[in-house]
Amino acid sequence: MIKYGELLTKTKAYATLDNDAKDGRLNHCYMIMGDDELAVSGLCDLFAQRILCKEGGCGKCISCQKVADGNHEAVVEPNSLKADGIREFIEKVYVKGDGDVKVMVIKQLDKVDVKVQNFLLKSLEEPVDGVVFVLGVVRQTAVLETIKSRSKKLAVTAFSKAQLKEYFSDGFRGYSTALIDEATDCCMGSLSRCEELLKDENFAGDMTEVVFLLKELTSTKVNLKMQRRLDIKDGRLVRYLDMMQLICGVLLKRKTGVRVEGFEKINCLADSFNIASLVNFNELLIEAKKKAESYCKDENILDNLFIKLMEVKYLCR
Repeated sequence: MIKYGELLTKTKAYATLDNDAKDGRLNHCYMIMGDDELAVSGLCDLFAQRILCKEGGCGKCISCQKVADGNHEAVVEPNSLKADGIREFIEKVYVKGDGDVKVMVIKQLDKVDVKVQNFLLKSLEEPVDGVVFVLGVVRQTAVLETIKSRSKKLAVTAFSKAQLKEYFSDGFRGYSTALIDEATDCCMGSLSRCEELLKDENFAGDMTEVVFLLKELTSTKVNLKMQRRLDIKDGRLVRYLDMMQLICGVLLKRKTGVRVEGFEKINCLADSFNIASLVNFNELLIEAKKKAESYCKDENILDNLFIKLMEVKYLCR
């Protein structure tokens, strides 16, 4: 069974392919686009199942099981995303298979160098009968426009909190209700992030500390007191910086009118920041991460970040 298949088959992206298959008008290339890597990868496999299964993607037949196990003879994936791997992959487009349809799958096209992506163009410009490309893309800006223009583009949108809560509550009984509530509230509709949070039992506590810190950060004296609340040993500073950047991003979206479901625990910060301060805060966090990668002293990075953040909040008030 393909991971999260029950959820993914209910997406608009899958419904579009399903309708194309039912109508006998499969496109020669489908591009699945979204920032949820697990969802994009899973849909690539589900597309292959649907295209090859004589029962309409039943998920139970031999063909579907082979796709799920990664050993279907009619599904071709590159051995690597380097030039040699993609070149060998393209050569297989023109090799006659045993069945009527061959599915050429690249789940991470955005990780292929743009120069290497050019190898795909001829096959997309001059489609081969019985060959369907399924391309997964997380970073759209990393993919050639010429490839996008020759593909049927299908977006993977965020799942609702209700969808995720129902799915994980039913299928993941090893997790506590509190942990599932926290993960589905803070994942922003992403399967990838939800899975990460379910495996991170300390996330809720750490996030609560960060929210409290940002709420109470009002003076230099408080700054020092707040720093002591965070355990930044063993590389944990970057973890806290990631959380702050996540909070900053959600608040910024809400301030600019974008609806973001969940993250109720950061609502208490809404009046503490305006759009200008959030934009500057995000830049400060990017700078702090670069310093962390340069092996600067964590205590100094955090102290400098908080001092500058207080300046930003004052200047942008």
